[in-house]
Amino acid sequence: MLQKANRLRSDASFQRVYQYKKSLANRYLVCYQYPRADEGPTRIGFSISKKVGKAHTRNYLKRVLGEVSRLHLDRIPRGYDIIIIVRQPAAQLAYDGLEKHYLSLLKKGGLYDAPSKSGT
Repeated sequence: MLQKANRLRSDASFQRVYQYKKSLANRYLVCYQYPRADEGPTRIGFSISKKVGKAHTRNYLKRVLGEVSRLHLDRIPRGYDIIIIVRQPAAQLAYDGLEKHYLSLLKKGGLYDAPSKSGT
């Protein structure tokens, strides 16, 4: 679970991010980002429509994405507000698939610094 300092919760915060209108998308997720003026912790919020599934499905997706965010938070730059919108096909993905598509979306937006793959 994300710590409170890393959660985007208030409606005003969500509206600020939406009004900035910088978004990226893939088949499963949409990412809105807003660079704040301060260097505070990055805050991440999730939005999942009832069209995606029943409450247990939506809660599962939030928990999984929250855990992926927590595990990779050290590679996301500070000072951003991020909203992740889950699209309907994401309900069919397992943890690995969600993680892969989530991180690729952040990387596409310049919000994720992937670890180098130097095995030698």
